Amino acid sequence: MKLRPLIALAAALSVAAGPALAAPEDAVMNKEGYWGIDADDSGCAASMTLQGGSIFLLRAVDGAVTFGLFSRTALPRGKTGRIETEAYGVDFEPSYGEDSTTLYFKGDLDARALAALRLARQVRVLTDGRMVASMTFEGTGFESALDGVTACSKGERGWWGKGVGAEPARVEHKDGLWRMVADPKTGVCTAAVTVDDNYAFALIAGGGQLGFSVLGDKAFKRGRKGRFETDKYSFDFKPGYDDEVMFSEQSLDSQAQFALRRAKTALISIDGKTVVDMDLEDAGQGQIMDDVAACARGEAGWWGEGLKAG
Repeated sequence: MKLRPLIALAAALSVAAGPALAAPEDAVMNKEGYWGIDADDSGCAASMTLQGGSIFLLRAVDGAVTFGLFSRTALPRGKTGRIETEAYGVDFEPSYGEDSTTLYFKGDLDARALAALRLARQVRVLTDGRMVASMTFEGTGFESALDGVTACSKGERGWWGKGVGAEPARVEHKDGLWRMVADPKTGVCTAAVTVDDNYAFALIAGGGQLGFSVLGDKAFKRGRKGRFETDKYSFDFKPGYDDEVMFSEQSLDSQAQFALRRAKTALISIDGKTVVDMDLEDAGQGQIMDDVAACARGEAGWWGEGLKAG
């Protein structure tokens, strides 16, 4: 199980993460049928599917708007970027996701750029002078989508439904160590425990599988080889990253789960360098593993009702 879709949820549990750019799966469409708006726990996104299957997305947080491009195939990495209309262009430094299928602008579009987009019929995104996306805004209801995603990011309700802030409830276990959230948008339940002032450890359940991630207070230095060690067992894993979150690209197999249930200590390292060193004695992680799996199956418990089918 790849855990990339679960990152934003896990990060929201215990440590602050930067605004996430994610193509929404359950966005409410505008009346023209081109733009969909979706709200999460920190902002709102307005997205449109382009010819060929790529997705152009506006991300708004507290009224500030940026953009991203999601491609089905890897995008050519460039040092310079430009988004332009028939009458105006904005240069930016492009950033990319780990697999190069995501391109995004980390800054915010200023008032002049947003005004130009409102009037645009055609918009292009370029890197190093090469066009990577072309789209038609005319007739798509872009203005209402821009106004909507901005209002949504301020917590306002509209044709898109509820604004930002309508997030899943986070429930704390009676022992005060673990917190859990069931999120129907991602289809997973996540339980997290604070390790120290800088890190938290999260167990993530969904689709009958269990994975883990580590959440930090700053972006992780990326490495290639991860290792998870308990006092009785150890295994290697392929790490993935999204700013303040490091996660395993693979789910935990039965042997790893067996060892983790009974572990008194656990150490997670990347390329031989320790990331977190945990004392799990009396942490109750075995029961939490059962609980987060039950939550993902839709069962009720101290965490609430759990995920619902569909």
